[in-house]
Amino acid sequence: MSSPLEKFYSSAASEQHWYDVWQKTGITTSSPSERSPYSVLMPPPNVTGILHFGHVLNHTLQDIYIRWARLSGRETCWFPGLDHAGIATQTKVEQEIKKEGLSRHDLGREQFVERVWDWKGKYGDIIVGQLRSLGVSCDWDRTLFTMDESAAEAVRDVFIALFDEGLIYRGKRIINWSPIAQSALSDEEVNFKEVKEHLYTLRYHLEDGSGTLLVATVRPETIFADVAVAVNPKDPRYTHLVGKNVIVPLFGAAIPIITDDYADPEFGTGCVKITPAHDPNDFEIGLRHGLPMPACINADATLNDLAGAFSGLDRFVARRKIVAALEEQELLEKKEDYVHNVGFSERGGEAVEPYLSDQWFVRMSPLAKPALDAVKDGRIKFYPEHWSRTYEHWMSNIRDWCISRQLWWGHRIPVYYAADGRNTAAKNIEEARAKLGLDNGAVLTQDPDVLDTWFSSWLWPMTTMQWRGPAMHDSSDASESEQLMRYYLPTNVLVTGPDIIFFWVARMIMATLKFRGEIPFKTVYFTSIIRDVKGRKLSKSLGNSPDPLDVIAKYGADAVRFTMIYLAPMGSDVRLDIDEKTQDIPSMELGRNFANKVWNACRFLQMKQAEITYAEDSLAAVAFEPSTADRWIASRYNTTVKLASEALHDYRITEYSKILYDFIWRDFCDWYVEIVKVQFTQSTSDAQRSQLMKHAFDIIEGTLTLLHPVMPFLTEELWHGLFGKGADESISVTSAPVVDSALIDVDVESRFEILQNVVEGIRRQRAEMGIPPGERLDVHINVSPEMVPFFTEQKPTITSLGRCAELVVASGLDKPAGSVADVIRGVEIFLVVAGKVDFNKERARLTKEVERLRNAVAGVEKKLGNASFVNNANPEVVEAERQKQRDWTDTITKIERNLTSL
Repeated sequence: MSSPLEKFYSSAASEQHWYDVWQKTGITTSSPSERSPYSVLMPPPNVTGILHFGHVLNHTLQDIYIRWARLSGRETCWFPGLDHAGIATQTKVEQEIKKEGLSRHDLGREQFVERVWDWKGKYGDIIVGQLRSLGVSCDWDRTLFTMDESAAEAVRDVFIALFDEGLIYRGKRIINWSPIAQSALSDEEVNFKEVKEHLYTLRYHLEDGSGTLLVATVRPETIFADVAVAVNPKDPRYTHLVGKNVIVPLFGAAIPIITDDYADPEFGTGCVKITPAHDPNDFEIGLRHGLPMPACINADATLNDLAGAFSGLDRFVARRKIVAALEEQELLEKKEDYVHNVGFSERGGEAVEPYLSDQWFVRMSPLAKPALDAVKDGRIKFYPEHWSRTYEHWMSNIRDWCISRQLWWGHRIPVYYAADGRNTAAKNIEEARAKLGLDNGAVLTQDPDVLDTWFSSWLWPMTTMQWRGPAMHDSSDASESEQLMRYYLPTNVLVTGPDIIFFWVARMIMATLKFRGEIPFKTVYFTSIIRDVKGRKLSKSLGNSPDPLDVIAKYGADAVRFTMIYLAPMGSDVRLDIDEKTQDIPSMELGRNFANKVWNACRFLQMKQAEITYAEDSLAAVAFEPSTADRWIASRYNTTVKLASEALHDYRITEYSKILYDFIWRDFCDWYVEIVKVQFTQSTSDAQRSQLMKHAFDIIEGTLTLLHPVMPFLTEELWHGLFGKGADESISVTSAPVVDSALIDVDVESRFEILQNVVEGIRRQRAEMGIPPGERLDVHINVSPEMVPFFTEQKPTITSLGRCAELVVASGLDKPAGSVADVIRGVEIFLVVAGKVDFNKERARLTKEVERLRNAVAGVEKKLGNASFVNNANPEVVEAERQKQRDWTDTITKIERNLTSL
């Protein structure tokens, strides 16, 4: 027995109830079986993270595919987890202990790491609870933290294997350095901002006194580490000077003039000072020319002893004093404004320092080719496809990966140093002694640095499946891991942002091919970037990043899920209309209104069903004779199943949502439910009404199943309410709708589409003429002879939906007196408005309105024709004016159509 649906859908109560049911019944858990596998890797959110709208879109997309696969009878497993987020987490904990007046150095390494684990235990699972509120159906029993013992073993053994193979080495490189964290940063941890600074042109006098070179720089504080001045070999201005020396301003050192293609004759004077220790491009030039690489800036961003009188000053304080000294000594030619991009630490917020230091690197070229081939030969597909070109370019020009970080939180580098300077990678100190041929009592020191967070993340496809590394011994763990990887690997789809295509996607492909000889996933779907209507990325600092939990509380999780994918076409940014004052997102009304529409339609059908009283056996005794409308909705339903399934298969997620929206809102709710009302009333027996309702319920059950992947809570609630399912049953594990091609009738769909357009035309005419909703008018419809039977059959529907008094359908009709006319798809509609509208007054009113709007449009066009306005006004203001122009022009067209009709 079904249970009566409440008048209004309560999303909060439904979401909590059904998520608990799903967890208790275990429908999201998975293990290898006879069924075909379908697996997804959750990009592990940072343990420090809180839910944002990027997560909402990303995890909704993953959940759609997991739920669809589950409905399709696959053995589904969504592997969840959390990333230890080295620098982000360490920064959080350092901020906490700073409140106690302590630093990590006061605590010492061991005690500090214990504090981080305590912090993780207290706050680290916040985002997991937040993801649950979104309805994600992953196998939480398989949650992996990247610092778990099994993952740590894998990280260690992979490092050792690559070290022993010669693919990990220690060397000097220019890296992103955080002066605050005192650590290397990955490129992903650096945010670039446009900064207005100055370009300083300095005078480098030739050593022989024969002249002066003018050299432009934005960093005069680094002149103490200059080792050369480069000019382009094709620049005729300086050919005669190549090989001579110039004197570094203030410093006094003589350095050579060299040639290098990096020097751009069009930038500044065409002369570039070369400072290999403080600029990545200069570093490469230094390598090419075998130049020395002195450094003049310390790890804390103060100048060192090379800077003489400026030693100990912060780099930016030093810059001001150095410029003053250059001016005083007439060594500054000019100073001009200069705007360029500067990298800032994502965590500390300070300007990142290009820093030359000893770091550990992975040699990437040997790993890159197999990973490049996997995409080029189609084993791995990218959506949108254009990202494959970006991937190919990067992989073809790959640089070695700096994997060491000067932190305490993370996977400690398993390298041990002997007193004689030798080192090796090992699982522990005993193995290190053995590898170095040392006695048991030999003193070894472990490297103090930790590994880049991405070094654990690149093993994610394997570690999520309990893999403990290439040195895994025969054990129950090894056996289970092997079983999992043979079954679930490669996973089916990875959903992630394009900003980490290199940091994570490419590296996972390399690692999994290296250690498993298998691709990690078959498909990568790159999500859209979430922006506000001004085109800005969402950010707490900009006040345009509402808390998704607040938005979910207001609109419901399903409404938020549906709206996000509806607004996120593949390859395009998502624009959200965020109210910065209230932190509301009004566009979420789309999803909430849609949920209410579905709820109300289902509740109506349930109430109509409750009006029927009949014996169970009488239903089978009456053959169902579907009307044209019944055949139409069955055809539209099967067409929708076909199109929605194809859209999901091709990762056209937004199209999937719009196909469902159009069918459910327009065809089923606005049309078929209204037709059911008419047919229900016209039926002569409860048995006939039962057959009609069974047909409607069959359609809605399939539709709810089709909608379930994106709106799981609503559909579960309605499925139980309409069909009286047991507490341990779930729509999640029923069967995905299958297309019945025999029921698709293109001709019926085409005729009904014309009918829909005609009724909508009648409604539009009524609205434009100002006819009150309760007023019924005579309507005459002139159709082609072959369409007369169809329109005649549908007269009850047209009369009901078009608010008709008398409805005349025929071929060859003349325009009735006192009527207004419209033509839609070759069908003439005559709305008899005589006595309802004063034609003369209406014509005068509309003429005056057209004149007003034309003047308004002329004013806007004049403004838009002003190049100064268009070029200098805020882009949002210009677009608002263009929108006015479009809206007013459209209104004029409609009014002129009414005038013509009058």
